[in-house]
Amino acid sequence: MTDQPKDDPKGGPKDGKADPLDSPVGGEGDVESVAEEITTRQISAQTFGGDPVEDRRQRLEDIITELESRTKASERGEDLEPLLQEARSSLAIVERQAERGEE
Repeated sequence: MTDQPKDDPKGGPKDGKADPLDSPVGGEGDVESVAEEITTRQISAQTFGGDPVEDRRQRLEDIITELESRTKASERGEDLEPLLQEARSSLAIVERQAERGEE
C-alpha cells in the first residue's frame, strides 16, 4: 500500500490542491502553477544591490506590477499585501538613491 493520496470520489485530489490541468485559465490552480515565487530576499537585493539604480528601480517596478496583478487575480491576494508594501517601500528607497545621484 502506498502513502500517495487517492483521488477524491468527486474527481479532485484528496490533498485539496487544485489540479492545474483541470483549472480554468486564470483560475487559482493556474496562477499557483505558473507564478514564480517573489521573496523578501529578492526585494532586498534590488534595494541595496550593486546594479545601477535605474536597473534596480525598473526591476522593483516590475515586481510591484506582478504583485499587484497577483493580488487581483487570486482569492487569497491579500496574503501578498505585506510583500507588496515591502516592494513599494524599497522602490521609494531606490528613488531617493537616484535623486541623490547614487549609482
